Amino acid sequence: MNLPALLSLKDENSYRAYFYKNFVKIKSLRTFDGIEVRFFTHNFDHAFYVKSIRSSGKKDQFSWQRAKRMDWIAAILQSPEPELRRRAMPDGKIRRIALVGAERYAVVIQIEPNGRRANFITAYIVRDDESLRKMRSNPRW
Repeated sequence: MNLPALLSLKDENSYRAYFYKNFVKIKSLRTFDGIEVRFFTHNFDHAFYVKSIRSSGKKDQFSWQRAKRMDWIAAILQSPEPELRRRAMPDGKIRRIALVGAERYAVVIQIEPNGRRANFITAYIVRDDESLRKMRSNPRW
């Protein structure tokens, strides 16, 4: 899949403003198969922060690696090329994972019960083979 160039902004606040302008403010975008995906201000902290200590419960460190790939989110959601997986969460909610295997990059959305709308959850580079295997163990969408 041909992905956009990495985004190069000067600081965390610039990435936050970019996310707001290009994702939150537009209200939603449509996936290639017609699902309306919404983005919210709080998504920034979940999607573009990581835990400085893996065993801690809090994401407390801004991730330049994640932020630079911000434009990949829309491109992946709007393309039919990524591998799509269906993940049922313990609380019964359904998430769709769009995975670009060559880049090991995943975009996760949570589908609403009507199946026509979703909320953006996160996007990240899948770090290791075991995580990739677990992701691919979910049924195809």
